[in-house]
Amino acid sequence: MTTRPDVTDDAVVNFDHHSDDFNLNQRTINAELRQKCPVAWNENYDGFWFLSSYDAVSQTARDDDTFSHKYEPNAANGIDYQGEMGVPRPEDQPALGIGEVDGPYHLALRHALAPFFSPGAVEKLKPFMEEKAHEFLDQKIADGRMDLVLDYASPVPAILTMKLMGLPYDNWHLYANVFHSVMAVPQDSPEYINAIAQVPAMMQGVLDFAAKRRADARDDLTSFLIQFEFDGQRLTDEQLLNIVWNLIGGGVDTTTSQTALTLLHLGTHPELRQQLIDHPELYRTATDEFLRYFSVNQQLSRTVTRDVVVNGQHLRKNDRLIISWLAANHDENEFEKADEVILNRSPNRHLAFGLGPHRCIGSHLARLMSEVMIKAVLDRIPDYRVDLDGVHRYRGNPSMTGLGTLPVTFTPGVQRG
Repeated sequence: MTTRPDVTDDAVVNFDHHSDDFNLNQRTINAELRQKCPVAWNENYDGFWFLSSYDAVSQTARDDDTFSHKYEPNAANGIDYQGEMGVPRPEDQPALGIGEVDGPYHLALRHALAPFFSPGAVEKLKPFMEEKAHEFLDQKIADGRMDLVLDYASPVPAILTMKLMGLPYDNWHLYANVFHSVMAVPQDSPEYINAIAQVPAMMQGVLDFAAKRRADARDDLTSFLIQFEFDGQRLTDEQLLNIVWNLIGGGVDTTTSQTALTLLHLGTHPELRQQLIDHPELYRTATDEFLRYFSVNQQLSRTVTRDVVVNGQHLRKNDRLIISWLAANHDENEFEKADEVILNRSPNRHLAFGLGPHRCIGSHLARLMSEVMIKAVLDRIPDYRVDLDGVHRYRGNPSMTGLGTLPVTFTPGVQRG
């Protein structure tokens, strides 16, 4: 444990955010922290700050210069930049392509990629989303049973992401399975080790695909990135790979998790499900409410670049901190009845997509994809019943929440063809 003589006793905590106890009781622990010390010094893992209030999280998320995203260990300026992937950072994890860079390069990349993720570009993808959602429901609808994660919420976002990147669709299961396994199971499990073992070959596959696109550019994101220049230089293979990998990871499992958790909640709260079926005009606000409520990207880490005061606490240069989007999104000072799902909540200034310069670039895509997938299920199998004994929740991953499996039964229906 790492004690800090300049931190008052009431701000010192020592919960283990990687433990099952934290994972299973996170909202209760966050609520206690917001009351007691919204900027707390956690003595575990060599010491780090944990931010749980809407105000403290918003302040840090907006200020890239002071609270850096980048991953650059032992940088020349004397700061050990830890990146955004947690405390401690997972071993052997390369820098994320957009998530873990700051400054002009980050801004140039975002500006260049923005047209692919604009509301207009996303709206054009809606028919494809709907087609794929119904296609995967068709495969199981006559059976009267399916797994809404493995048979539905995992493949649909994966295929859409493949389409966006220009990658062949028939590889969707590779990407979906790897990202899903990495998130859904503990890091010492055989499934995790097996999934990680597949990553190098998949990364090589991305580079091989990029080489083809160099010779035969198309109208897709990979072709665009190959031609992108910053300061007169094309991206290196490493930069290109990190960006593509970041975009695939962001597109594949997060939307799966958001959709699965929403379907579980609607499946266990029949009055909410009926309200949404009866009032389809609520889909837009309901989607944002479920984004707020679950905050599947629960937390991210930052590195402090200069001495600064946040909520009365003195943070020092080189300190590490975790900002909890989940805790901020359940702050009673910002959201009335914060622990309830209110389908028509407005306003709803949730932070599920982050805030500031690093706000999720794919937010429009994720929002629409989740909305389309929920609506397709409620349209086609509105009476689905969840087999709660078969539901498997993510464990031991403090940065992500989601479901490994979501088995349901329903009145068999007919294929749409």
